[in-house]
Amino acid sequence: MLSEFGRSGVTRVAHPLATFLVRMGVTANGITLTGLVLTCGAAITLFGTGHLVAGAIVIAACTLLDLIDGAVARAGDGGSPYGALVDAVSDRVADGVILASLVWWVVSADPGNGYALGMLLACLVLSQVVSYSKARADAGGLRTPGGLMERADRLVLVLLGAGLEGLGVPWALEVAITAVAVGSLITVVQRVWGGRADYLDRLRPAEAPAAGER
Repeated sequence: MLSEFGRSGVTRVAHPLATFLVRMGVTANGITLTGLVLTCGAAITLFGTGHLVAGAIVIAACTLLDLIDGAVARAGDGGSPYGALVDAVSDRVADGVILASLVWWVVSADPGNGYALGMLLACLVLSQVVSYSKARADAGGLRTPGGLMERADRLVLVLLGAGLEGLGVPWALEVAITAVAVGSLITVVQRVWGGRADYLDRLRPAEAPAAGER
């Protein structure tokens, strides 16, 4: 949802910076991989060791690079299939490391919190399935809706929940990851159902034109 509503505004804001970076010889793939390394490093060293507030802030700052790389690609060569592949793989790795680092922290700091552990594992699995469902539908030429919870929505909720948990707000992480898990499941259903509807529409024979339209 955030991706759909915020993309045009981000593009307008990032375009001047992207144009400058292209002139400086910076590539979109370079920005993507830099953001990936910084995000994974922050997740492991901060989330994994219980520094939840610092981790949320640093990872949120790192995700700004994910907004800039697309603008740089459009300002440069207009984007390429290879660049899209690098971006998609980087996003999946970053998401996995963020959630895995939180799993590691829960196991170390609160091993009796089975609910948080279960929800984090559900988020880890479902977030990958959400992305895969879209990619597989696109590969098959099927149109699917964006759905209730895309990557930006998941990141905002996870980082907000982790940050508030670090500030001592009770159940902040559990509430956030429950919302992510449930929202991701709904999104998977939306995409599968949307792909099915599109597939069935294509199987229906085209209606014959009325006599007056021939």
